[in-house]
Amino acid sequence: MKFPEISPEERVRRLMPRIGKVHMVLDTDTYNEVDDQFALSYALCSPEKLCLDAVYAAPFSSAFFSKLIGNDNVGIPMTNVLQEGLELSYQEILKIYRMLGMSSEGKVFRGSGSYMTEPGKPVESDAAHDLVKRAMAAEDLLYVVSIGEITNIASAILMEPRIIDKIVIVWLGGQPLYWPQTIEFNIGQDILASQTILDSGVPLVLVPCMTVASQLTTTAAELKKNLNGKSEIGTYLSKIVISQLNEESANGMLSLLRKTYLRDVQDYDQLITEGTPISRMACSRIIWDISTIGYMINPNWCPSTLVSTPWLTQDLTWKLTPERHLMRLCHFIYRDGVFGDMFDKLSKA
Repeated sequence: MKFPEISPEERVRRLMPRIGKVHMVLDTDTYNEVDDQFALSYALCSPEKLCLDAVYAAPFSSAFFSKLIGNDNVGIPMTNVLQEGLELSYQEILKIYRMLGMSSEGKVFRGSGSYMTEPGKPVESDAAHDLVKRAMAAEDLLYVVSIGEITNIASAILMEPRIIDKIVIVWLGGQPLYWPQTIEFNIGQDILASQTILDSGVPLVLVPCMTVASQLTTTAAELKKNLNGKSEIGTYLSKIVISQLNEESANGMLSLLRKTYLRDVQDYDQLITEGTPISRMACSRIIWDISTIGYMINPNWCPSTLVSTPWLTQDLTWKLTPERHLMRLCHFIYRDGVFGDMFDKLSKA
């Protein structure tokens, strides 16, 4: 498929952070982890900067992690049925709107019930059709913020490639370009869709997970002080996280990360570290998805540069080349700024 070409000068212009209020849509697997609910709530409570025009429910399932870890004893607390993940996400989006006393009418759409199966073949969904409609009607750039796997957005581009001239994608996905692999939930569930985004030339801001979004950790004490009891949404979200902050969950997450996101990151036998006793875990939780909203609200919290877009291989590694079109890559997130802003807004919601 032939995609519209954007000149290098125009691409640089579009990838510069915008001053003032912007229009955006949010693509989210909202029931997967509580970080999606935080991100949606944060965006809805930031009208001074973000006009959230629509929210798309993205599918998810545990199949990606299960394939990677096999029968290893690591708990994966999510459904293994993709269509169920989609419906749970859709219903959770509606719940967040209700909790915030906001109308969701005409703004929330179900996404794809399957992943892409052939290169260049989109997956039809209400979300993909709505994105095409909104992008083509937009008078200014429409920011498409993705915090899940990206089938909905890739399908919209394949259905109507001209939207490449109308949108900028901000995506939490993959790992830093120097990482030994780019195993990650959002980029790995639908590799064809992820490759479509990277290869289409659509203006892209990429927020890697480890060392970038992974900076966004919080604790029970911080949540109790800043959110719990302050508002309905603040209490709802903080209670979910606090209930998950225990040593068993912390050990399970460490084990899961070592088998996935941190695979091949160390060059020595893990038995060396396993021989070092740990008296107790100081439990915290990464709220990954607010990274993209933090970037949208204040890019100074998320320093970034323009880099050549990598190729994504079938075995989930980056293939770097200097000849590709540019994308914007975030290198760090100043967590205090993001959390401070979010806590203030959600506590007053």
